[in-house]
Amino acid sequence: MKANFYTESILYSLARAVSALAKRLHPRVNAAIGAAAGTLLYALLTARKRVALDNLRAAFEDRCTPRQYRRILREMFQNFGRTFMEIAAIPRIDRAYIDRWVPPSPGSREHMESALAKGKGVVLITGHFGNWELSSISGALYGYPTLVLAREQGWPKLNQLLIRYRESKGCKVVTKGFAVRELVQGLKEKKIIGILSDQDAGKRGTLAPFFGRLASTASGAVELSIRTGAPIVPIFIVRKSGPAHELVAEEPLVVPEQGTEEERVKAGVAAYLQVLERRIRRNPAQWLWLHRRWKSTPQRRILIFSDGKAGHAAQSRALAGKMQAAWERKIAGDPRLKGIPRPLAGVRTAEIRFRNRFTRFLLTLAATAAPGKFSGGDVWLRLCLAPESYRRICSAHADISISCGAGMAAVNLLWARTIRARAVHITRVRFPSWRRFDLVVTPRHDWQGTIPSKVLVTDGALVPDQAVGPDQLQTWKRQLNLSGGPAIGLFIGGPAAKGKRWDPEETREVVQSILAAADSADADLLVTTSRRTPPELEEWLIQRLGTHPRCKLLTLVNRSQTGGLKTTAEAVPCILGLAGRLAVSGDSISMVSEALATGKPVVAFSPPPGTKYERFLNQLRMEGKLRVSAGTRVGLLLSETPNGSRASAPAGGPDLLKESLQQWL
Repeated sequence: MKANFYTESILYSLARAVSALAKRLHPRVNAAIGAAAGTLLYALLTARKRVALDNLRAAFEDRCTPRQYRRILREMFQNFGRTFMEIAAIPRIDRAYIDRWVPPSPGSREHMESALAKGKGVVLITGHFGNWELSSISGALYGYPTLVLAREQGWPKLNQLLIRYRESKGCKVVTKGFAVRELVQGLKEKKIIGILSDQDAGKRGTLAPFFGRLASTASGAVELSIRTGAPIVPIFIVRKSGPAHELVAEEPLVVPEQGTEEERVKAGVAAYLQVLERRIRRNPAQWLWLHRRWKSTPQRRILIFSDGKAGHAAQSRALAGKMQAAWERKIAGDPRLKGIPRPLAGVRTAEIRFRNRFTRFLLTLAATAAPGKFSGGDVWLRLCLAPESYRRICSAHADISISCGAGMAAVNLLWARTIRARAVHITRVRFPSWRRFDLVVTPRHDWQGTIPSKVLVTDGALVPDQAVGPDQLQTWKRQLNLSGGPAIGLFIGGPAAKGKRWDPEETREVVQSILAAADSADADLLVTTSRRTPPELEEWLIQRLGTHPRCKLLTLVNRSQTGGLKTTAEAVPCILGLAGRLAVSGDSISMVSEALATGKPVVAFSPPPGTKYERFLNQLRMEGKLRVSAGTRVGLLLSETPNGSRASAPAGGPDLLKESLQQWL
């Protein structure tokens, strides 16, 4: 923050007044006032609490409840308030004070003396834990004066006041400029230097695991140790209660003596972060969670909200997969990632259920009416979601959240706003408005007019990139006892458009015509239905195809009839992989898109007239990507298409989408 003369003068005078008061109060009273001030800050600093909550969820994902997170945050602010009041009281701190309130833990003196005995000085390393300002002051009063590396604050007068307080007990503060030269010289003179190293260090930092996630950390302490041979001793001030602390000096870090300097630095940073993490896990409220610790991490977490519908889940997984690929391309040039396992973007899915229809409506209303910076979504999610669904996401963490379908839009938006994730929705929605999402990915037929910058348009539904391996295809061939000749795949849907007629009789005609085409081509027939397929049509399919020698696979999703496969979910990839020609009912945009993605000949049949399905298929037909027909003509079109011939790939394909996602990421 840029200093303002009048503002700083007021703050400086206030700090001197607080200091004058603090050094006259009993330490317990001083700590109690600080805790009260911290509680007030907890109530006021909403934006900072959101940053801290994001950090807590990133660190303790699924291990704490929202109530536990709030307790940790409240206690953290109280500890910060106590720390501030204790810093204000530094002028009154002497050896008697620290003997009473900051005694060393068992073994701490031994660790320090052992490190000093090597005769190369000591590097003390710590983080913003407990009252970190007392660590160097207490050490100096115990006979270990320290050369402290400190960052200059944005307020010069307040910065000088803090430096005077620090140096009044025997320490020396080194700031930017020739800091490295002074620190190296200090170690050569067998002095003790102190470094705070627990915040994000940007692209220049060293990457090492911290709470299971790569974190960028300043490596200066480890580099000084390697350069001079000085041991590194992690040191912490642990608050016990009120003004009572314990000064803890850990065993020196083990930095490998073999390997390149880069490898040794990375190992040393990783060892320190392990010690720091262990200390934070014991007392999470004593670490300062307000800094964006994982701001520069090359890892990303993606959370998919699923409503249980196969089509929506497939599109969400497809988008997540494309985001993974786009992210890998984006960070491919980072030399720090050499040897780090891939992928660096992890994907999780959370199945979401509402308590009832009314709570679904209520949550949509809340998401629609919530202000832009609303962060109270957790209350609404707990109220409206089924208990098991709420438990699944209440402590989850992600950088990006994905939803598909109108029902998941409100869940995604409220959840993402709570923890500062970037919310992505597939398809255009009105309630809550698509404008409130960070990114919208939608098929062209669902969008009219100018395309805004936050909208990515595709020609069809999103399709996963992964192809089934040849070994799995051979296994399916054996399971289904295929003849080895050409096969025809048939995907049957059901009523998709409200108020539009859907004629089961026409679908029966399609099946009959495809059977005739299979007979004339001596081909096997592979058939699957969808959740929308009516029961009476399923019954007819059993009677007509259940024992037909040409039909080697009949999967009825609503009846969980696998047709010889292990699960109904295998039916779609099995048919797409084994069939040479594909027939798809025009009521499923996602199924048509998946069929086209194989590059095989596709005939779509019976799209609901006057709907987006018909517009979608007609556009693809005019571009020569598939054929569209109805009734008995479907079988004839399949017969006219040579088995194995390739269709042209859909426009606006995965590479173009990945490039757009790479820019967005």
